[in-house]
Amino acid sequence: YLLLFSAQLVSLLGSGITTVGLALFAYQLTGGESATAVIGNALFLRILAFLIFSQPAGVIADRFNRKYILIAADVVRFALLALFPFITEIWQIYALIFAINAVTAFFTPTFEASIPEVVGSEQYVKALSYSRIAVDIEAVAAPAIAGLLVALLDVRWVFWFDALTYLVSAGLVLFAAVPIIARHEIPLSVKVFFTEIQTGTRILLREPSLRQALILSFAEATAGAAAIVATVAFVRDALGASDTSYAAVMAVLGLGSTVAAILLGRATGRYEEGANSEIALHTRRHIWSQRALLFGGIQLGSILLPGFLVPPLFVFGLLWFLNGAGQALIAIPSSTLLAEHSVESERGKAYAAHFALTHACWLITYPAIGHSAAWFGTPVTFTIAGVVCLLVVAAAFLLGRGVNQPHTHSRTTASPGL
Repeated sequence: YLLLFSAQLVSLLGSGITTVGLALFAYQLTGGESATAVIGNALFLRILAFLIFSQPAGVIADRFNRKYILIAADVVRFALLALFPFITEIWQIYALIFAINAVTAFFTPTFEASIPEVVGSEQYVKALSYSRIAVDIEAVAAPAIAGLLVALLDVRWVFWFDALTYLVSAGLVLFAAVPIIARHEIPLSVKVFFTEIQTGTRILLREPSLRQALILSFAEATAGAAAIVATVAFVRDALGASDTSYAAVMAVLGLGSTVAAILLGRATGRYEEGANSEIALHTRRHIWSQRALLFGGIQLGSILLPGFLVPPLFVFGLLWFLNGAGQALIAIPSSTLLAEHSVESERGKAYAAHFALTHACWLITYPAIGHSAAWFGTPVTFTIAGVVCLLVVAAAFLLGRGVNQPHTHSRTTASPGL
């Protein structure tokens, strides 16, 4: 797991650097405010690639050696990113962004589906916490590293740094012990392929706790989009603060997520130690997951509601710390429940469907927050987002009542041994 975690951390740092480099590169090619349109279009194509390719990737992940899929995805992304310094047209940016993220749609669900088998049931929540920390490290460290690289090199060559991180990631995965899944008895055909594409979605929708978690993912996406899309305008325009203040607030956002991930991992570990059977452990995971999900959603709604009051920078920073924590309180239990309710042979499809459906939430919230901020201003937009989060929590609570009652599952809906 440490090898896989290191591979994830290295590749995430590279991706974060590319995000910063892309903004600067687009500005070089277009100049002025036109660069924002290029970045927005590239972000849309990123999510679109996830939605199109992640479900087919899940079928592949459950039929072939996942280790080879991870290595192949890293090598292909290395080759694609190496082309960035030679781009001269905007359409070429769009083409490469779409292609790179299409490959990422194969890598990420396959990586996530491999973790439960690598670390085992008892260590899975802790492993998820570390993975969340890796994402937060990217948010904090990547901009700083990108700034240093841009200062030393032309922005075009910053993309080669990201390309090299994928090679390092591939090397780390090569030496990791990733369990080989059992081969399917039914040969893969066009009919079987399209049938299996639906399997992951069925897994998510047939289990009440997963449906509840999926609904709350919309609250996570709403709060996350508010932070990513509207924070810079709020800090600069509403508060009149500097770019440095904006960077500090975004770093605090990542810090909140990191702290929540660490504390959640420790608290759940102690809580689960009291389980004296696998059924009891499964039930306890339902209980703490549902509580964390609902508390995270309520927290996100509550910290966004005061936006119309235009809180001062220090208070806003505290709210954004809680924003990051609330997002982690939804993301980690969601992945935990997904591992609990999928067997190893179908886990690739389950994680791929979760990856696609949660990113569909972001496909809605990104433009919604952006247009709302343009029409009503960022302070009111934050309040509107808070109301949406609380409505989502109410819907999730009503639809998820009874999900933490003691129960068992058949072998088609539970992880091995549960």
